[in-house]
Amino acid sequence: MKTKDYSVLVVCSMRRAGRDFFAGILDSASSMSNWYLSTVRPGRFFGCGELVDEDGRPFDGVIISMPGTDDVMERIAKSHTPTVLVNITDQRLSARTDAISSVWIDNADVGRRGARHLLERGEYKSAGYVHELNYQFYSTERMMAFRDTMKRCGLETTTFPDDYPASAKAPYAKPPAAFHLPSSDYMDRLRNWVRKLPKPAAVMATSDMRAADVINACRAENIPVPSQVAVIGVDNDLTQHEKCGMSISSVVLDMRRMGQQATRELDFLFNHPRWKGRIHEALIPARDVFTGESTSRSLSATRLVKMALEFIYSNRTRNITPSDVVAHLGCSRQLAYLRFSQAGNTTIRHEIEKARMEEAQKRIQSGERVNDIVRSMQFTSANQVYRIYKRHFGRTIRQVDA
Repeated sequence: MKTKDYSVLVVCSMRRAGRDFFAGILDSASSMSNWYLSTVRPGRFFGCGELVDEDGRPFDGVIISMPGTDDVMERIAKSHTPTVLVNITDQRLSARTDAISSVWIDNADVGRRGARHLLERGEYKSAGYVHELNYQFYSTERMMAFRDTMKRCGLETTTFPDDYPASAKAPYAKPPAAFHLPSSDYMDRLRNWVRKLPKPAAVMATSDMRAADVINACRAENIPVPSQVAVIGVDNDLTQHEKCGMSISSVVLDMRRMGQQATRELDFLFNHPRWKGRIHEALIPARDVFTGESTSRSLSATRLVKMALEFIYSNRTRNITPSDVVAHLGCSRQLAYLRFSQAGNTTIRHEIEKARMEEAQKRIQSGERVNDIVRSMQFTSANQVYRIYKRHFGRTIRQVDA
């Protein structure tokens, strides 16, 4: 029996997260040899004329991750073409009940992850959440989960702005038309807000763009980040780091998995052409959290060095590097090096070498062969052991044996 061919239109941006989303589609579609993919940019580039393929035939299915013109969205809403919506909030499309599915970011998971990350980094007197400039349902959903997680740990959350809609309804609900944050005094109001937060404070922003705003507001008020205000955003948008002068900790969305799920949803619609009923919705949790300088642990030199030495000693039989130690501490490389210098004029590399050589010396004195030590302690060669041993102890292993 001949397999039916399907022409599929994918509407997405190829900027940043859009590339990961499309890569996810390619991942899943690679096993579907009967699919023929076409892409188009969103916005004004996606109009009614793009609903037909290069042969002039209507597409068999559509995956939409960003909206197009008003006319094309109206046309799709009235059609019966199998359609997958990805974070699309158009009320007209959400009213469809046949051949349609939706894939959403799990914004509650995003908010919880942001809160948990901050709570793992230190102790705070207050918590804050910064919304998007204009009303966005996802900002409210993330805030609600963030606030609930912080409340369970005894922290009340102050929001900015405080007149942002307090609850999230269905994503496709019409946003409050009256709400709009004036851009002219935005930074002045944000500076006033961060100034009034009891310190130290834990702040989550709905995006890395807003997180950069918070960090810049703190800098303008001479409030150190992260020791007095720890900040986390969403999106892992590296372009925002330059705007605030530091790497921003961020909840990383799983856009690749979003693309994979969108492909599976469309495949289901193709295989169930008569399926009708409540719109099928899939929630995709965040992928992980990127730890940047904006939430680095604010620890004393003594405490940080103690944590580092404990890690080094526990891993003295492994070929660890200073980068491994810094990653364990969860702070910037510069801060770790500074704290070691303050605590005793030493370095992380020296302490790693010291711990490993002391362990090697114990083994040598107990009669263990150098070649066995090389293998069990992950040295690159016996010559490396001999060289480091002499540098560290000022004598050779053979002199010890003698």
